[in-house]
Amino acid sequence: MIKIVTVCGAGVGSSLMMRLFSQQILDAEGIEANVEASDISSVNPDSYDILITTSDFADALRDSSARIVRIDNMMDKPYLKGQLLETIKNLS
Repeated sequence: MIKIVTVCGAGVGSSLMMRLFSQQILDAEGIEANVEASDISSVNPDSYDILITTSDFADALRDSSARIVRIDNMMDKPYLKGQLLETIKNLS
């Protein structure tokens, strides 16, 4: 199963919203994945296949072995969908 984490500064605002949107996209596409939300200071990025975060935090996570999906406009669900599905496609 694919392991995904959404990351923001505190782990209670934008990461929860990105987690909800990501789970909705995955459910609609019939893709099984474990999606969690976390804050930047406590996330262990190498424990996940995909990290979804804003550009503000992406640079801090760039040394991770996980694929990073950068989101600048969290309300742009079509962009998130395209980036997430493309990243999942390229996992193998």
